[in-house]
Formats: sequence, C-alpha cells, structure tokens
Amino acid sequence: MDKIENLMDSLDSKKLPRVYKFNQLVRWFTLILGTTIIVFTLWHIFFQISPDVTKFKKIIPFIILFLTLNSVLKNLFLVNSIYFTKNFVKFRYIARKSVIICWSEFRKMEFKVDKRQKSIKITYVVNDLEKSYLLSLSFPNMLEIVNGMAELAPQTVFDEFLKNVIITDKEKQAYKIKVKNLDLKK
Repeated sequence: MDKIENLMDSLDSKKLPRVYKFNQLVRWFTLILGTTIIVFTLWHIFFQISPDVTKFKKIIPFIILFLTLNSVLKNLFLVNSIYFTKNFVKFRYIARKSVIICWSEFRKMEFKVDKRQKSIKITYVVNDLEKSYLLSLSFPNMLEIVNGMAELAPQTVFDEFLKNVIITDKEKQAYKIKVKNLDLKK
C-alpha cells in the first residue's frame, strides 16, 4: 500500500527537490573491485605470463580484463542520480557531464526497445534545436520517475505504452476517493 501511495503523490511541489539514486554502496564497491581486478589482471599479463604458458592461460586474463572493464565503464558512464526540481530535471553521472532539461523543453517521451536494453527516449528542444536523451529502464524507481516527469511536464506527448503506464489525474482522484471510503468504513 505504501508504494501505491508514494506513486499517487509522486512529486507534489512540497516534496521538491527530490533525488533518485542508484545504490551508492553497490556502485562504489563495483568500481573499486573492478579497478582492483583490472590492475591485478594487467600485472598478471605483463609479469606472470611467459612464452611457455598454454594459450588458454594467455587468453583468460584478457577475457577477465574485457568483462571487468565493461562493468567499470558502465558504472562510470550510466546515470548515477536523477535530480528533480520545480524548474528542471538533472541527470547526473560519475564520469560525464550532467544533462539538465527544463520542464518547458520537454516535447515527447517514448518507450524504446533495442537489442541491448529497454529505455525511454526523451525528446526536448533547446534554442530551437531538437535533442533527445535515452534513459535506461534499469534505473531504480522508474515508474515513479516517469510519472513525476509527466506531472511536471504536462505538455509532453507520450507513446501508447507510456500513456498506459502514467497515472492520470482522474486515476489519482479515484484512488483518493477509494482510500477515503475505506477509512470511513473503519
């Protein structure tokens, strides 16, 4: 019930600014462990592999290096936090410049499915130039984030999938009436 209530009043103006973050403990642990593995693997490649070692033992460190480097780069260059204010949304990264989009600049949001990931494409206009931003669905609390964007940028056009996901004002009012009636029965 708490999750539904949080979603229903996802972003009241009283609750702004609001920040959504990846679990920082997991993110930093992954970065530190990954960097340690990369350093150890490079040391192993340069100082432990001799010409008489089997091909299997020569290839394995490169596979480990590739997988670890992939994980570290993803953690560095994917969204780390999303910051909501009354005027804009800010997508923050660890190793990349933040992206700021004013609510008045939002034009369209649509659900995208690529071979690798599912994401939401946000189309916005800055200085008469149309730009787009891809937000991965792997970010925590995505349902609440999308509903918050819809609430703070009402001029945004949504595709069919997002229209079904976003909670409308009528649905919020119906939910509040339902909760009120349940409270009266108690």
